[in-house]
Amino acid sequence: MSFRWKTFIVLLIASATLSGCAYMASLIPREMFYEVSLTPVLSEGRGEYQIDPDDSKIVMFSHEGMVVKIRPYTDDELNELYPPLYDGRHTNPYTTDALDVDLGYVPPIFMVFDVTVVNKTYSKIEFDPAKTRITTDTGRTLRYYDPGRAGEGVDPLGGNRFSTYYQTERGRSGIDKDINLERMGLIYKTAFHRFRPVFRGDERSGTLTFDKLPQDAKEIVLTVSDFVLSFDASGNPERTIDFECRFAIKQGVIESEVDPILE
Repeated sequence: MSFRWKTFIVLLIASATLSGCAYMASLIPREMFYEVSLTPVLSEGRGEYQIDPDDSKIVMFSHEGMVVKIRPYTDDELNELYPPLYDGRHTNPYTTDALDVDLGYVPPIFMVFDVTVVNKTYSKIEFDPAKTRITTDTGRTLRYYDPGRAGEGVDPLGGNRFSTYYQTERGRSGIDKDINLERMGLIYKTAFHRFRPVFRGDERSGTLTFDKLPQDAKEIVLTVSDFVLSFDASGNPERTIDFECRFAIKQGVIESEVDPILE
């Protein structure tokens, strides 16, 4: 047997071994999970803030006929909303199914909120996700992820871009790019976009996404700046308001006695 054929066989065996290891790693029972739970915290004497009586995870801010409802999602809830495809591919853009073998669990990749804006009385109001930020009790500041595609002319105002995270603009090809394009399609459909006013008698909902929480954070403040209550004759913001919502955090690794693969 020639040296060239021996080299080819060695490389083939090595490639199969690596593929087999990756496959076996995906089958390791995930007996540990990383759980993140956020609970709204209301300040005393702030009547404009309430907890939704039908869902204790929702904090509501009301101002003269305008209501903003904010609800944090867990990864489990997001996975139920966006299940795998028929062939098992994980296209949920807000979570991952990749087991970190070193950690022993699937880590969170984002922190996601559902935001609903209700307009009961104003002619037109507008929530701008680019003018939000999260501040942790440890002094970290997190910015949102913009759902827009590059070249749309929408400035994220210092925020992040999903298209950069999923590398859909770097000339990648193959299955990874196809899956990431599907993820971007879901993001584009479900995220709260900039410059989408809400007219009287209407409401608008969408996701608001940030980087994952630092593991040492025990409380966060979600700040909304320059929420537009009215526009002038030229369509420019005339009257705005700022508000913030506080959440207590419980997070950490939990162990499960049930094999998650069989659940």
